Amino acid sequence: MDNREVICYCAGVTKAQILEALDNGARNLDDIKQMTGACTIGRCKELSPTGK
Repeated sequence: MDNREVICYCAGVTKAQILEALDNGARNLDDIKQMTGACTIGRCKELSPTGK
């Protein structure tokens, strides 16, 4: 998986941003959400090109 790959389509969060959050102390999904904005809008499935 490429670090530029979008993981959260609703917020446009990439794998690199999630890895950076982990490097900066994120310990769980709530930390990642707070630090990146991932999983906060709720439209990822709708916006994902794969529909997943």
